[in-house]
Amino acid sequence: MPAWAEGVVDPAVRLESVNGVLRAALPGNDPAITFYRDVGGAHFQERSRVGYAMTTLDTSVYHGYLAGIRPADLNAVIVDVGGGDGRNALPWLEWGYRRLVVIDPAGAALERLRAAIAGRDPQWLDRVLLIEADARTLPLRSNVAARIFAIEALAYLNEDYGSGVRECARVMAADGRLLLADRDYEGALLTRLFYGGGIAGMLAQGDTRDVVDGNADCSVRSRCFTFDELTREIEHAGLRIVASYGVSAMSLVLGYLRNTGRITPEDDSRLPEVHRLLAGLGREGAMRRSHVIIAEHTGA
Repeated sequence: MPAWAEGVVDPAVRLESVNGVLRAALPGNDPAITFYRDVGGAHFQERSRVGYAMTTLDTSVYHGYLAGIRPADLNAVIVDVGGGDGRNALPWLEWGYRRLVVIDPAGAALERLRAAIAGRDPQWLDRVLLIEADARTLPLRSNVAARIFAIEALAYLNEDYGSGVRECARVMAADGRLLLADRDYEGALLTRLFYGGGIAGMLAQGDTRDVVDGNADCSVRSRCFTFDELTREIEHAGLRIVASYGVSAMSLVLGYLRNTGRITPEDDSRLPEVHRLLAGLGREGAMRRSHVIIAEHTGA
């Protein structure tokens, strides 16, 4: 554990170090944790190598939002909740930040991230703390994070979503910022239409806020939100919204077209233009795949 981590980790929480990852006790009866531990996490780094995959298109947009909330102090504590194998963590190391915490319940994903960091620059390992833990009980001291973000992660807590937001608020410093991103209700309906049973699947999901990922043999439930619903969750945690953006549903459409062979190799040359278009749609468009909200403490 890096020396700086002693001022960040909650000393009351028992953590065991295994393969360079600190590990806290996890609930044994949570289906989402079981699902992601069984599959080794979300494997975002692997999926992001495919140019028109939805993951790749969305990641560039998320990185733009993260760049917009960077604190001036490179020693500020940055916390990535549900960070998996590091698609949103690595930019912070590239930007020069020296105290980065990545938390995820899938230890295998964190081990892959550690290997990726070691391959890029072994000295970066002293600047990152990897913790296998549950987002409902973050093993961190209160008020330590200058920036904390949870990108499409807390929704897998389902009925405990509010607990995850409150934990982020607890860990965030008085003058800190939280970036929270989770799927939009209508965007989730569009996903179900394309990938989960057509019209019948979309209508089956229509009266709920449940989203089912995976397949018939191995699936996991999570939540989606209207903007007002997500706003209420944030306000219940004692936070106020200072900015709201999104990730355009166009990335979902483009990913579907790629899967059905309607995007050709020749389209790869247009990817930089597509990324710029999606960045603009995220800030100005109304057709959202996910919400992106930046919040602070109400007393800030």
